[in-house]
Amino acid sequence: MSQVLLIDYENVQKINLTEIEGMDCRVSVFTGSSQSKIPIELVSSAQALGERLSWVRVDGNGPNALDFHIAYYLGVYAAKNPADEYLILSRDKGFDPLIKHLTRERVLCRRIGSISELGPAKRTRGQDGEYGKVVANLKKIGKDQWPRSKKTLRQHIKSLVGKDQSEEKLDQLIERLFGSKQIVEEHGRITYRI
Repeated sequence: MSQVLLIDYENVQKINLTEIEGMDCRVSVFTGSSQSKIPIELVSSAQALGERLSWVRVDGNGPNALDFHIAYYLGVYAAKNPADEYLILSRDKGFDPLIKHLTRERVLCRRIGSISELGPAKRTRGQDGEYGKVVANLKKIGKDQWPRSKKTLRQHIKSLVGKDQSEEKLDQLIERLFGSKQIVEEHGRITYRI
């Protein structure tokens, strides 16, 4: 699994690509039509990535013009390589509904606020990390003890992964369970296919 980083340069401009030189990561930097100057530090670190980096200049102005381009390329990339992990570097929460939809469609995707959050690919379609811990626990406890509503499932997951986890992280774990079709909600009740 590779990672694909889509950078919203209108939204996040402090970028140091040297942090990902040794990683299996492809990068697309999206710039707006009014962004005519790129800092030399960014250009130098971009050159070191060679063919793994592409620039996408958005022609024309308009509300969310750059965001629509990112969404388009994300769809193109995910269709060609559905097993990759896709990351959008942006503080724009407008991407979150799209990310939730992609997660339900079993595409690994998340939004990050800085390159330091990228790290090596941590999530796979297999059972790893916190997701794997949750699935393993649900298999272990069996049918009689499975949470029957989203509210009790959330509480169960929170007790497993730690109460200090953010609500966003809990949402991601729950969405991933539903996206994998291991858990299905019917008429307000949860059924399991684990």
